[in-house]
Amino acid sequence: MTAAGKDEGGRRKRRPGKRAGLDVDQIIAAAKTLPLEALSMQSLADVLKVDRKALHYHVKDRQSLFELLARHTFSERLMQTRVREAADWKDACRIYARDLADSAAGLAELVDYLWFGDLMNDLPLEPVETMFRHLNEGGFTDEDAIRLMTVLSTLCLGHARDLAQAQKEVARTRSQLLKSALGAQTDHSFPNLERIASRGVDTYSADQLAFSIALIIAGAEDRLRTAGRR
Repeated sequence: MTAAGKDEGGRRKRRPGKRAGLDVDQIIAAAKTLPLEALSMQSLADVLKVDRKALHYHVKDRQSLFELLARHTFSERLMQTRVREAADWKDACRIYARDLADSAAGLAELVDYLWFGDLMNDLPLEPVETMFRHLNEGGFTDEDAIRLMTVLSTLCLGHARDLAQAQKEVARTRSQLLKSALGAQTDHSFPNLERIASRGVDTYSADQLAFSIALIIAGAEDRLRTAGRR
């Protein structure tokens, strides 16, 4: 007969899961100890010293594990935003959008697993509450505020993904792809595209993000003015 808690080879049995007290916080903490390329359901189970099936109470596969880690890390970063210090709704949009983009960009390869449609489970609610307060005080209807927040979120997540892609595959940046496409043309002239390609404008920079945010704010301000609310 084997000793309690050990298999026939004398090795300690892996814990079965819920009864061992495994929770999401433990999973996230353990996942962060592994390099992303080495992170899998099995390697995580090995770190936690549980059976792989125990993880299925909280994450069903590697995809959902990465999504959990991405949401948690993003939420931790965004909690540091200083949007509460904003002077008005425009200042709030600039601060929140910049911090949101930085929080997403800081995920590096994990940014591909971040989807805002699923974020309300993990998103820090304080900065979002502050944003809606600023927008309400600025004269926006609830519907317009929701749409504006959606536009900002979409912009910032897209910018973060653009940045991650550019850092990973320089040859596939917009400017390089355009130059390659033009170089392959032998029987047509595209003077405007050739001029644009020669400019070397960095559309992955902080300047690009600032430009995009300014356009959104200008459009939102015009909507307020047209509606007669400002």
